[in-house]
Amino acid sequence: MIKFAKPVGTTGQNLVGLWRPSFTRVDQKLYLFGGGGHVTNDLHVLDLVTLNWDCVLAKDGVPPTKRYGHTAVLWNHHIIIFGGSNEFYEYRDDVIVFSLKTKTWFRPEIRGEVPARYLHTATVYRNKMYVYGGFAKNSKCTYVLEEMRILNLDTWTWSEAYAVPGRYNHSASLVGSKLWIYAGKDVSGNTVSDLHSIDLTTLRVLPHTGISGKVVLLKSQHFSESIGNQLIVFGKYPNEATGTSLYGLWIMDLEQLEWRKLDIDQCLEDGVWNYFTIVSKKPQHQQKLEPSSPQLSDCMDIVPSNGGYNSSLDFDDNASAPSLIFLGNTEQDRPQPYDHFRDVLSINMECLGVFQIPPSTLQSHMGLMLNNEEFSDFTIVAQGSGEGSKIQVHRLVLSSRWPHFKNMHASGMVEATRGSMVLPEPYAVVYAFLSFLYTDTVDIDLEYTVVCDVMVMANMYLLERLKKLCASILHRHHLHIDTCVRIFQAASVSQEHGLKKLSQEFIFRHCGAVMKTEDWLLMWSLGGDGSLSEQRTTLEEFIEGIPEDAALESTPGSRRPGEGYSAGYEGATNFEPSLRKEV
Repeated sequence: MIKFAKPVGTTGQNLVGLWRPSFTRVDQKLYLFGGGGHVTNDLHVLDLVTLNWDCVLAKDGVPPTKRYGHTAVLWNHHIIIFGGSNEFYEYRDDVIVFSLKTKTWFRPEIRGEVPARYLHTATVYRNKMYVYGGFAKNSKCTYVLEEMRILNLDTWTWSEAYAVPGRYNHSASLVGSKLWIYAGKDVSGNTVSDLHSIDLTTLRVLPHTGISGKVVLLKSQHFSESIGNQLIVFGKYPNEATGTSLYGLWIMDLEQLEWRKLDIDQCLEDGVWNYFTIVSKKPQHQQKLEPSSPQLSDCMDIVPSNGGYNSSLDFDDNASAPSLIFLGNTEQDRPQPYDHFRDVLSINMECLGVFQIPPSTLQSHMGLMLNNEEFSDFTIVAQGSGEGSKIQVHRLVLSSRWPHFKNMHASGMVEATRGSMVLPEPYAVVYAFLSFLYTDTVDIDLEYTVVCDVMVMANMYLLERLKKLCASILHRHHLHIDTCVRIFQAASVSQEHGLKKLSQEFIFRHCGAVMKTEDWLLMWSLGGDGSLSEQRTTLEEFIEGIPEDAALESTPGSRRPGEGYSAGYEGATNFEPSLRKEV
């Protein structure tokens, strides 16, 4: 437990009577917009190095109307304000943007409409803003939104609604490509402590059950932050031992799904705390001030807010160590209204046993070794001739990753003695194959024909992981009208039965368009000598998969007289052929 943590007082323009504003963290600054109580549309900023509050004056543009319970997100040096309630309890649906570079407000032309809302969440991922849930109202009642909307920030266009569990006053934390939704209130107005995630690439909602370590929020309002693959939640919880309430900080490993309480109770017991975030970057060229008491923990950077020192927050010397930042008020007597964000408490996370582990660089560094003459001692020659077909490699890497190469090298074959080996595949295929041996990954941006040939190589050399990676990439990213026949052939040759079945079913669903492709015609042609070539074998496997009682039919009314067939057919536009069984 950190026993001696003390808050630091802020200076500058105070924020008396302000609650439920939005906070946007930009490096070592916190931008605060709006707020309830004394409802406002002011924009404030707190410098986390000097702990000084300033009011940000725009150089141009009209600021948003007064509001609270809205969201503010950072996107490309812009702060995007959305939703909230004004002083007349009217909910908003407008989008207003503040440029941090030009200090101007502007309103983009928005396409599409969404319900006005309050106490929702907004998260930016890949130039899209994901707005989850919230409280809404119509002429008859107020209700909880069971939807997620996506605003494309390149076109400023709203998507249609995606069905999600109804929530408001919840939190949303982005970890990789997943959005983790925690707690809040459900459609019945009950405070909940459940957890579910949304894969933002597929928009699939996944509820998470079997979580160990019980956490029950006393109030729905809380704050959550992600660091690495961990979720940290701060809020007020019931104290079962005393029957009272206390502020608590909990952490969950999102792989283990287990809550663990971080013991900082004594740091938070004096005062009220109204905001929480994590600051990971160390400010540059800051002045280090000595703590006022030798008893203070080395994990805390504390500067008294009274005379003798300028109020300042000194982050830990370890630049990689993130700090927990709490904003609140520690005055003994707090007359109403009071300043909710007067004091700042900073705690080094590593002193709580929470470490931010940098991402691994092994794959990228290993990838740099491929075709690098430095320390290379072997050459792979791809199909063709000349220097352009040679790839510099390392015997030790290939021997440890490729059993065929290890056996060849141990057998004393002529390739091992002369330090080079010729492979019959094209250069792009060989390079992708070797890249997997160095990095254990397959680039999803490769041409699908290259991935097909690498999958065949993987089957030939009994590299099961490589074969499954290729099959997954082909299914998820490349299975289309013009590619499905080639993918089926590769799956058949490489004995990848799952992909073969998937590609065959795709051909059945779109056979009208597929039958007009060049690959389809080639599959039905025989080898030059009339023998059962590999191509003929693939054709026989395809025919074997067709039900004997299947029939080809066109959907009635799907093609109007005089209309042609589209070579780029992707679905049921003019002609919708299907293979079906007669019942």
